[in-house]
Amino acid sequence: MKENWLFIKTPDHYGKPEIIQFDDNVIDYFTVEKNDGISSMKIVNENRNEKLSETEYKFINENRIRFFRNGKIYKVLSDEETITEDCIVEDDYEKLNATETELTESEIQNLKFEINWNGEKMNVRFNEVLDPPYIQEINKRLNKQGSRIILEKLNETLFLSFYTDIYLDILIPIKYVDRQNIILYGFHNEPYEISCQIIEEKNS
Repeated sequence: MKENWLFIKTPDHYGKPEIIQFDDNVIDYFTVEKNDGISSMKIVNENRNEKLSETEYKFINENRIRFFRNGKIYKVLSDEETITEDCIVEDDYEKLNATETELTESEIQNLKFEINWNGEKMNVRFNEVLDPPYIQEINKRLNKQGSRIILEKLNETLFLSFYTDIYLDILIPIKYVDRQNIILYGFHNEPYEISCQIIEEKNS
């Protein structure tokens, strides 16, 4: 089975999660979608590829590669005037490895923990709506599911899958998890990997 490398989305990037695979000198592109299984995902070929030898790249570490591509920045100066500037876009991809754990997926879903990445904190409980009550009321009237975090799996890698309504937005891979600790990786800036202490375990 070919290695999957996850595109690391930045806060200003919108679109489906993306995977690349290397086939000798060819980079193949895939999107990540929910599978028919309850907590499984699949990759769908975008029918898009490029030659590795024709790209500019460097390895940040053995599990992370950065591509440098030509791009453009659009700046709005006024209602009538915009300018375009050339720039170099840096796209990072993280190699996905099998999650190390002795827990079942059901047991992992009962864990609660806090993500603290560069001072940005978030309490994680799987399958619970993240929106404040007034947003939940609006979503209910609009027949929307709201924002939530779901435990999902692609091959042997478990993820924190961030959903907005029915749309998969961000994937954070899980490197290791037990009843005391969970290690997450694939963040867009350093530290690329963090360890989070388990706060409590919900009753099954």
